[in-house]
Amino acid sequence: MSTSIENLRRVSRIDVKDHIAVFDFYVTLGRDIEHLSIRMGIDPQDIIDILEGYGEKIIVDGKLDYAGKGRCPHMSRELIEEYITRFYPGIASENPQNDWICLESYLDQTHQGWHMHQEK
Repeated sequence: MSTSIENLRRVSRIDVKDHIAVFDFYVTLGRDIEHLSIRMGIDPQDIIDILEGYGEKIIVDGKLDYAGKGRCPHMSRELIEEYITRFYPGIASENPQNDWICLESYLDQTHQGWHMHQEK
């Protein structure tokens, strides 16, 4: 999943540290959009666009889908920072060659065996 270049331009006004926090809270702690919006003071649509810009599938068939939230509870913050920093402000849907990019695919290429550290 990705988002439009217009959405990426809009969310690029939000600091990379906030992108990292949003992604980290969603992927590791399992926080939902409303919680993130209130905690971060960021519009819920911007939260969705941030997450989708980094490969999360948040809107499925027109509805919020939280299937991916909290899926990596033991993920190192350093790995998330690396991933977000690498692709900040996100991946544009106008570039279909980047459709493969998501956290897990990126880590499979750059940190083989990363998933073995997820089980605790």
